Amino acid sequence: MYSMIGDDTSTMRITTLIENAHGSDARLRNEHGLSLFIETKDCKLLFDLGPSHRFADNAAILGIDLAAVDLAVISHGHYDHGGGLARFLELNSDANVFLRRGADGPQYSTALARERYIGLDPEVLRANMDRLRWVDGETEVAPRIHLLTTIPQIDARPSGNSRLFLKEGDRLIPDPFDHELVCVIKEEDGIVVLTGCGHCGATNMVRVAKEHFPHDSIKAVVGGFHLIFSPAANDPATTPEDVRIFAGTLARLGCAKVITGHCTDEKAISILQEQLGNRLARLRTGMTFEM
Repeated sequence: MYSMIGDDTSTMRITTLIENAHGSDARLRNEHGLSLFIETKDCKLLFDLGPSHRFADNAAILGIDLAAVDLAVISHGHYDHGGGLARFLELNSDANVFLRRGADGPQYSTALARERYIGLDPEVLRANMDRLRWVDGETEVAPRIHLLTTIPQIDARPSGNSRLFLKEGDRLIPDPFDHELVCVIKEEDGIVVLTGCGHCGATNMVRVAKEHFPHDSIKAVVGGFHLIFSPAANDPATTPEDVRIFAGTLARLGCAKVITGHCTDEKAISILQEQLGNRLARLRTGMTFEM
């Protein structure tokens, strides 16, 4: 399925290998997570690896050769974005995998009143240290592919972060999300900002991208925004007003397209649609965007 963004001069294609929502291709499996296959004129990038091997199964069905991927990026240290690491490394013998320092930390969730580990598999990380590249600051990891880690706290972070922790000994401490990065792809006609889950605040991520590329228009912001309406009455949750403020900020920052899903839940997407109109598109497993 193709959702066209841009015109015949398009130079980038993004295919959604895994997303929470199912697309129109009945052959594909969806699951809670995110994986995007991105083709630019310079390279083939895998942004996030989903929670399991299913992103790779979908890639094979779609005729995408993961062995030909030039590099992979894991946006932060949660299983639903890096759980497919072992499978990717089995299929691709050359590509480096880039993560922010700290993405190997002990990440936990207390959502729905139960403590559970949600980090990356430490055994897989230890067994493949030669393929992993840990980044800080601003790094151009391939032509026009930039990873940014110094994310400002100008706008409010998602309220759902209150259920996410790091473990120190036997103690849970609030996760500061200093293991999350922003990926920016710079092209002649503007930049594309990839947010992963946006725990640091997706608008903050767009701000740091604008700071690094002040003369470039923002063609799109793509990824999850962690706008979640609470599954439990006593949990902190996103409100409709939070989403409206968020949408207004994206518009003021000049985001021409907003492409989201995964941890942006359906109620939030509906409000974003009301606020942003045809600027908004919804990620679904198997969907391809050209821009």
